[in-house]
Parts: sequence; C-alpha cells; structure tokens
Amino acid sequence: MTKEKLQMIVRRLRDPEVFVKLLFGYDDIAPKHRELLLMDGSTQVICAGRRFGKTNYVAGKIFYYAALNPRNKIIVGGPSLDQAKIYYDMLDEALETSPLRGFVKDMKNSPFPTISLKNGSQITVRSTAYNGKYLRGRKVHMVVLTEAAFIKDSVYEQVITPMKLDTGAPVILESTPNGMNYFYEEFQRGLKDGKYTNSFHATVYDNPFIDKKEIERAKEKTPEYVWQQEYLAEFVDDDSVFFPWKILVEVFEDYKPAGYEKGRTYTIGVDLAKYRDYTVIIVLDVSEEPYRIAEFHRFNQIPYEEVIRLVNDIQAKYGGYVYLDATGVGDPVSERINACKPFVFSQKSKSELLHNLLLLFEQKKIQLPASNTVLRDELRFFRRVQSGSGFKLEAQEGYHDDTVMALALAAWGNKKQNQIRFTTVRW
Repeated sequence: MTKEKLQMIVRRLRDPEVFVKLLFGYDDIAPKHRELLLMDGSTQVICAGRRFGKTNYVAGKIFYYAALNPRNKIIVGGPSLDQAKIYYDMLDEALETSPLRGFVKDMKNSPFPTISLKNGSQITVRSTAYNGKYLRGRKVHMVVLTEAAFIKDSVYEQVITPMKLDTGAPVILESTPNGMNYFYEEFQRGLKDGKYTNSFHATVYDNPFIDKKEIERAKEKTPEYVWQQEYLAEFVDDDSVFFPWKILVEVFEDYKPAGYEKGRTYTIGVDLAKYRDYTVIIVLDVSEEPYRIAEFHRFNQIPYEEVIRLVNDIQAKYGGYVYLDATGVGDPVSERINACKPFVFSQKSKSELLHNLLLLFEQKKIQLPASNTVLRDELRFFRRVQSGSGFKLEAQEGYHDDTVMALALAAWGNKKQNQIRFTTVRW
C-alpha cells in the first residue's frame, strides 16, 4: 500500500467507530462501547466489570491513536508483561484479517512486544514491575495501564505522572476496582472534573452482546462481594480481608518461577484437594530473602496415587521437606510422601500458619509472580469470617483458598527450619 493511499484511508477513517469496526470486523458497536471510544481528556479512567469488553475497545483506541498520529510512541503497561501483552496479542489477531493491516510495518514479539506502523508510530508493551524499571526514561505520547488497580501507587505517582508531564501524553487507566488506591482516587477525580480527567463506568450488563441469561447464571455462582466488585465494577471497602491489598501489591513482581537451581534451599507446600477443590503444590526458594516461588502446580480430579507420585518426584528433585495438609484425607497420603512434615489444621494452628505468611508479606520477605492471577485473587478474597463469638479464616464463599494454604505451608516450612538452625547454633 502506497503512502498516498494510506493517507487517503486515514482521512476517511477519522471516525473511531468506523475505524474499530474495520479493525475487529464488527457489524455494530453498542452505545456504552461507543462512549468509551469517544472518551478524551488528559487522564481517562475506565472502570469496567468483567465481560464488558473494555480490552477490545481500549485496544481499538490505542491503534486508532497510533494510526492518526505519526511518529508517536505509545506504551502499554501492566503488572506483568504477560498481562500487558494481551493488547499486543489482541491486535495481532485482529490485524491478520483486517484491511488495516496495511498500516503495519513490522511486529516483533520480544524482548518487548512492539507494533511498528508505517507512519513511524510504535505501540510497545512493557511491565510496570520493579517500581517501573522498564518504563523510566521513556519519552512517550500515550500511556495505557491495564489492570491499573493492581499497579503500585508509587509507580503511578513517581513514574507515570512524570512521563505524562514531559510530553503532555494522555494516560488511559483501565481496570476492575481493587480497593481504595490511586485508581479509585483518579476515578473520583474524573467524576468531579470531567475535563482534564474523565471517568467511565460500565458493568457486565452494559454489554448487549452477552445473553442476559448467561449473566444471571454467572451471578448465581458468584459471591455478592465478588459480583459487586468484579462484574458491577463497584469500589467495595471491606475490612474483613485478611491480606490487605496495600500489603499484597508490594510483594507481587514480574518474574517466572526459575525451577531447580543447584546449591539452593527449598521448602515444599502441598494442599490436597477435597471434594471440588484443587490440589496445589508450591516449591518455595528460601535460599535468601525475598523468597520466591520456584515451581507451581494446581490441578483437580487427579487420583491421590498420581498426586503422591508427583509430590515425591518434586521432593526428589528439590530435596526440601514437604509440608502437607494432613487433616482428614491428608493423613494417609502424608505417610507415603518422602521427607514429609504433616501439618494438621485446627483453628489455632491454621491461624498461626496464616499469620506467619502475613508477617512475611508485611516484612517483604517473599515475592510472588505477578502473572499468577489465580494466587493473587485467592489472596485478595481470603477473609476473616464471623463465626459465633470469633472469626474463621477462609476463602470468600464461592472461592478457593488452595493456593493460599499451599503457599502458607511452604512458608511455614522455612520458619520451622530456621527454628531448628537457631536452636542448633544456641546449643
């Protein structure tokens, strides 16, 4: 396609709705989706529930902006590279069949996924991890943060805001709610301002392309608290959470579990499936602080014989002690696990186990992979639940806590090993 023809097409496609229809092959765009596309303002805060389709339309806004603004640099950031890369993958798939493919000069998948346009503009995907290390010093003309409510306040304030000031770059924040953090504050500011900062809100019901019966079936299976936050995109302030997000956000970083490395020390936590739950195996590298996950497994509907074989293989590989939930069905299983340290849950022992994990989080002595959203969400929805005159520590009704317990067991293993070392030295 010649440069002149591209310019002619651009002139005809200045309507973002027409542009996005061509990009994704849509026949129609719903009113609420159109409202999102037409948003402007220096800071655009998009608070939308699951299944609304915010990713598609924000991806359309990004590509539209790049196509109409030559030699501009756009960065898409997320808590992990995997999460941010959803935008690259979505555009890559759409452009395979879209006539707008003619705008693209080149696409590369690594080290940072990048779409280069023929007009000199670039869309680059990066992680916001390590306090914005991969964003600092970048001159950009637009910044998009996906899963914005899961990004540290300090990254937004100390990295994104200066980037915005340097070039006057518009910033798009898109996310479901997650506590009362900077995303919440920007959303509230946009409701009052409406010019410099604009706020947009949508629920799953605002997507007319989803069958309403399907939505109601999902609602029946989802706890009210989760439904309000995740699908209705409401900011819910709940003081029953056991692991506050302001603590969790500091321990999630963008790394891949490294697997076995010679000369390092490991502990292994195993939470066995009961009924419809999952079996989770977590290997924790405790050689130095902060501890990191070296290997992670989560599965269900697998016979205990297979679980025993897998756990013993992992123990032989890493050489660490296995801390296993030996309550109920776990008792006979623990007898067949090598180097096993059975842990029997009671109200007291479970509380000690989980408070040990909370302390490690508070002291930033452990790091978790940001891309593991299953672990992230189980920690988010783990709470203190009123029980008689006291409290129980368990998952939000309708959620699992298997990854939480496996991680807590692995972390407990290191505590017990440290106690043994301390006792030996003192003696």
